[in-house]
Amino acid sequence: MSVVACGDSGNGNDDGTGGTGATGGSSNAGRGGSGGRPPAGGGGKGGTGAEGFACASEAEPGDMVTIPAGEFLMGCNEDVDDDCADDERPLHTVSLSEFEIDETEVTQDQYAACVAAGDCPEPECEWNCERTDYPASCVTFAAANSYCEWAGKRLPTEAEWEKAARGEDGAKYPWGNDEPDCDLANMAGCGETAAPVGSVPDGASPYGVLDMAGNVVEYVSDWYSPTYYATSPTTDPQGPETGTRFGGRGGGFRSDAEYQRASKRDYYDPPDQGAALGFRCAR
Repeated sequence: MSVVACGDSGNGNDDGTGGTGATGGSSNAGRGGSGGRPPAGGGGKGGTGAEGFACASEAEPGDMVTIPAGEFLMGCNEDVDDDCADDERPLHTVSLSEFEIDETEVTQDQYAACVAAGDCPEPECEWNCERTDYPASCVTFAAANSYCEWAGKRLPTEAEWEKAARGEDGAKYPWGNDEPDCDLANMAGCGETAAPVGSVPDGASPYGVLDMAGNVVEYVSDWYSPTYYATSPTTDPQGPETGTRFGGRGGGFRSDAEYQRASKRDYYDPPDQGAALGFRCAR
């Protein structure tokens, strides 16, 4: 089965179909509805993009890493980062309860098992079924929610994602403050395609979570607001109560080094999907 490239248009981060604002202010508007929390589940059964979906699987959900309770620095740390954007400010202390997060991005094989069970829609582009350990992509935000719900999990909050990515001390990248290269992140200039999950273990976060920079951008559960950090709760923030776009974090294989920063925020419209948009789950 050949792979059809999907999601070739998009934002400055170049990860979603339909374009979004990787810099926190230049999103294509008008496609996402407003109000309420982001949908939990609701991806529907069937799907329309990969007609005759042929990737059979009985794969179990992936292993998880426990992130301990406690405080961490959230937002852009100007002591180590010269690329701070307004929506990453201010740097602030957040306290989180203990949670678990997937060690890797959800794979094609794992997502295909949910499709086979009738609980997830087919991806929106054709997959190469032999790439079982590649990240599941070309799925919408609702479809990602459906998978996590089927697996007994949920999407991580933006705060959970950032703590799992950088640890407690406000590091610029998951591995520390050294600038990224292809040994640390699968990003622009490193092959121009997704790689099997966990392919760059030297880029692991302080907790051992893999691919928190590069490979695919990852959905989080929060609605996006460029001013949320100025007013957000300091304990277990869940994101704004309403919104029109949801958050994405982590940079992808098309993204330049700026977008691999642990504090970098991105946002997407609910229908967006693409070859460099994926996800992992939490609980």
